[in-house]
Amino acid sequence: GMDELIRALGRLDRVVGVGIGGSRGLRIASEASDFDLVLFRRGGERVDAREILDALRACAGVCELRDPAGFVSGRLGTHRFEIFQKDLLAIEREIEQAREGAFTWSIRQLFPHGDLSTGLISHVVHLIVCSDPDGHLERLRAAATPFPVALRAALVDTFLQQADITVTHAAKISRRLDLQYLVGLCSGFVFFANLLVFAVNGVYPVLEKGGSLVIARLPQRPAHYEQRIAQLFSCAAAGDYPAAVAMLETLLGELRFLAVEGRRALAADESVRTRPNEAQRAGSGRGAGSG
Repeated sequence: GMDELIRALGRLDRVVGVGIGGSRGLRIASEASDFDLVLFRRGGERVDAREILDALRACAGVCELRDPAGFVSGRLGTHRFEIFQKDLLAIEREIEQAREGAFTWSIRQLFPHGDLSTGLISHVVHLIVCSDPDGHLERLRAAATPFPVALRAALVDTFLQQADITVTHAAKISRRLDLQYLVGLCSGFVFFANLLVFAVNGVYPVLEKGGSLVIARLPQRPAHYEQRIAQLFSCAAAGDYPAAVAMLETLLGELRFLAVEGRRALAADESVRTRPNEAQRAGSGRGAGSG
């Protein structure tokens, strides 16, 4: 079964941990969902697909194995599985960057509005750990929490500005022939808004499918957010540009409010954390003076 398959993957040379990611790692899967299996190594080249295939062929019930471009997938019983690989050293570096409020936003296939380097951290945080004999994964997960204050501020500032720019350009559209452009701007706005919502809630962003289901469980987000996003795209596709732009402007205002409230909450938390230290220093000063 799946346990045997995971044990076989864990015995591969240079694999130091195995986990289940994707919708199952996010705890939003259905019974029919695929298994996204993640192999973790510490530096070096990717584990060769032929080694993975040899290990899987020895597992009972595994069939339909494929490795297009070195990407291994197959079936076990009624479930399909796919195997991904991640480098723990790269994740460690990203965690260090996150603590400084640094991240990279870059164009990548399958991510229409770009990908964030923080996705490396997401892959280890949003994960069911199946094999971690030396504790590498648990140490990294501990290092990634709590969500860095500097990263939260950087994400909110960056993507609130991007959402604002997007709404400004959407408001300039007047021709029905610009439908594709408006829908594209709406899609970009939702991408930026989602990143802001993740950051305000102190959750590493999920940019793949399933991210919207995660957002639906977060406490700090615009009211009726999911329904309003669906209505936004309906208005844009129907050619009701004024309604779509009005919705964008209203949502932008609510995102600004969330950003301000998030900064206030962080400032309050910081004040609470520093108060004991200040009291301790004051007490030390009184003790020295009384002698």
